[in-house]
Amino acid sequence: MRVAVVGCGAVGSPLVIQLLAESAVSEIRVIDPDRIELSNLPRQPWFTLGDVGKYKAEVIGDYGSDRIHSVPEALTEENAHVLLNGMDIVFDGSDNWMARQAIQNWSFVSGRPWIFSSALRLEGMTAFLAPEFTCLYCLFGSLQQGPRCFEAGVLGTVTLAVAGQAMLLFHQYYHHQNDPQKWPNGLFLIDGHATRVRKIGLSAVRCGHGVG
Repeated sequence: MRVAVVGCGAVGSPLVIQLLAESAVSEIRVIDPDRIELSNLPRQPWFTLGDVGKYKAEVIGDYGSDRIHSVPEALTEENAHVLLNGMDIVFDGSDNWMARQAIQNWSFVSGRPWIFSSALRLEGMTAFLAPEFTCLYCLFGSLQQGPRCFEAGVLGTVTLAVAGQAMLLFHQYYHHQNDPQKWPNGLFLIDGHATRVRKIGLSAVRCGHGVG
């Protein structure tokens, strides 16, 4: 299975590290234009002081696996069909609404699924999305970019919880790829205040976006 991770920060980089342990994953394409900043280090301990100024995607690509393909570029509507070409599933760790829209539109065209992730302050969200199943617009409509992590802050343990929940969704999909009835459905809400995960069920939703 070939996997892309869009965004290599506090959610995306632990996803890459966890995906390295998956024997079924033959390629991990890491897409992120950002360089490491000093402020990243407290919640992204896999980067060090010596990495400041380097591209996140390239540093995480040095974890010793030839399965990681680093792409230090921003994902956009214009280049998504190239940067995500050949991928079987995409993980979102972008903290960027326009990048998520680009992933969603790639999903419509390619017919491939993706996993949405978001973390802010003490809260996080994840969801498994696929054409004619549930999509970004089913969940959020025409919502635009809200506050981002670097603006509002985020607790590092919440980002790790979001990455872990995203991996659980991946495993559930991977083991039931040919049975959509068993795909993970709904929006999973990680509440750092109450230290719990809640699910908003969407069992009755079947996506009509991007069709026709």
